[in-house]
Amino acid sequence: MWQSRDLTLVILIAVASFVYTALVGQLGWLFTGIPGSNQIFTIGHGILVSFAFLIYQGRRWRFLLQQSLFAILVIPTFLLGTPFEVLPRVAIVIHAIQGDIVFNSLYGFFKRRNKLLWWSIFNAVEFFIVVKFVNILWFSLIYPPEFVTTFINTTLLLAPLSIGGTFFGGIIGYKIYQRIKKLPFEPINLDKV
Repeated sequence: MWQSRDLTLVILIAVASFVYTALVGQLGWLFTGIPGSNQIFTIGHGILVSFAFLIYQGRRWRFLLQQSLFAILVIPTFLLGTPFEVLPRVAIVIHAIQGDIVFNSLYGFFKRRNKLLWWSIFNAVEFFIVVKFVNILWFSLIYPPEFVTTFINTTLLLAPLSIGGTFFGGIIGYKIYQRIKKLPFEPINLDKV
């Protein structure tokens, strides 16, 4: 059963992701006009994705709702397309379904072994590797071949930077989660949910 605090967390993380995208995440495409150049700034998205999966603690469909709200919020930005194009943002929701099922299924395995740091890193890196393939497949259906070719070339060129950024983003997201768990007032008992 969803509680109001679950919905609040989902909305807060979706809004934080939108703010990061609006202020930083879209700058690559905005300034260069090259599709896929936003990958330079994946560290912030990696932090937010890994933190979100950790804070949801394996509970299903929170991440899907978060990413659906995020997809709606980023419509006026240059994330995954020109502003106010709705179809490119559908890729966010498609990939959120995959991420929600896979990562939340593995949460218990890593938690029992006290390896949530590695799970967090795995989430961030895998999420942003697979999202490239989802985007390429989706874009090939809705964009001309020249656009898709440019996106693929940029994605391959920036792949090491993207993987490194999300690796460190996963570590930072885990550290933020650990700090929140240690708050003295503990507004949400994360271990009993």
